[in-house]
Amino acid sequence: MKTSTLNNHNLSLPEFPFQENEFEVRSKYIEANGQKFFLLESGKKEGRPLLLLHGFPEFSYAWKHQIAYFANQGYFVIAPDQRGYGRSSKPKSISDYSLDRLSEDVIAILDAYKFSKVDIIGHDWGGAVTYWTISKFPDRFTKACVLNLPHPTVMKRKILSDKSQRKKSMYILFFRIPWLPEFLLSRKNFRKLERSLTKTSIKGAFSSEEISIYKEAWSQPDCVRSMLNWYRAMTKNPPKLIRSRKIQVPTRIFWGEKDRFLSKEMALETLPLLSQGSVRFFPKATHWIHHEIPEILNPELLSFLNET
Repeated sequence: MKTSTLNNHNLSLPEFPFQENEFEVRSKYIEANGQKFFLLESGKKEGRPLLLLHGFPEFSYAWKHQIAYFANQGYFVIAPDQRGYGRSSKPKSISDYSLDRLSEDVIAILDAYKFSKVDIIGHDWGGAVTYWTISKFPDRFTKACVLNLPHPTVMKRKILSDKSQRKKSMYILFFRIPWLPEFLLSRKNFRKLERSLTKTSIKGAFSSEEISIYKEAWSQPDCVRSMLNWYRAMTKNPPKLIRSRKIQVPTRIFWGEKDRFLSKEMALETLPLLSQGSVRFFPKATHWIHHEIPEILNPELLSFLNET
């Protein structure tokens, strides 16, 4: 891959691996909710708006296979580095990473673009933010897609009640320890973070050049600490649970069955929390489904978003 024209924001990116890309991928900063956010965007500005939210330990480049695909389908696509990641702001307090605060970021970004209503796709932690935001602000969303993450309340209940899932989630408990996770994840040129991607995905899902780009993102000042503060905030600043109603926004969960971190049963256990919910399983994909099978996943996402 060649280095792209997105280098004007202090972090290099390879050329996006799109063929027949009708629209350029642009980069910009915006101010929203008192923070500075770096975003990638593509498509006609009058197109149907689509927001993409990455998870841990990724950043906006995680959507390299989706951004231009949806732009070419008539969407105006925006993919931010969420707070604490990449080139976006990294506030120091753990309380700044609560789900309530993160959902406020989403609405502030939509307001900055003057979007009254959008479609949203979230993966991993981006999925948690998706669930929470469409719960709190349902009138701002048309449809929602979540990749390999259950609703946060299901996740919490499963960790407490299921020994197998608790074992898979031990890393979450480790991440809540002060300073030690930062040290261990950063040493040896981020070897553990690299392996969290390459050793739990289908071979070839992350190229060596892309891993170099991720390492550059993780090297940004305070990035590793800020990413871990998302986990710490779940304990120190737990969100107020919304128990009184189901999520009203039509939502489909897309789940790679070979996920090493999360049991697929949690996808099914999320359905009772969705008034218009469904699940689509992919037997050969892992937690990193958007990297591994975009040629299958992208049309499935599009089909759901276009359903009437």
